[in-house]
Amino acid sequence: MAARTRSARYDSPAKESGNASGKIVAVLAVIVAVIAVVVIWQYFQARQSITISATPGGFERTNDTTLLLNVDVTRKNTDVDSYCIVTAQNYNVEEVGRREFIIPAGGPKVQRFQVEIPSREMPVAGRVYGCSENPPHYLTDLARP
Repeated sequence: MAARTRSARYDSPAKESGNASGKIVAVLAVIVAVIAVVVIWQYFQARQSITISATPGGFERTNDTTLLLNVDVTRKNTDVDSYCIVTAQNYNVEEVGRREFIIPAGGPKVQRFQVEIPSREMPVAGRVYGCSENPPHYLTDLARP
């Protein structure tokens, strides 16, 4: 019987399978890194395209069917009319009232508005649903004298 050397018995198959799995892990790591960079890039592009945003700045329930919501609106472009939608919520976080309000062109980039939201149930909180620089015609027609 011919004696096999230690390297012939142990090293050859282990190196081949180790190299293949190492290459697969490296390729997968590169793919994950590329996907992460693309997702982060798209996130920042979307954030930069936001031209108007609003945050609730406190609220007061004036009676059992009305909520007075303070809304802080930030606009990049103050030369165009904008609008926001705000909602009143009940204890179950269900929408019980909604109001749209116009932000006329001009003024500072950051403004506070007090919006009265009528509701069909007792409101306990208010939130901003969203804002846009493209107000519907029925809001802009009301804002014009």
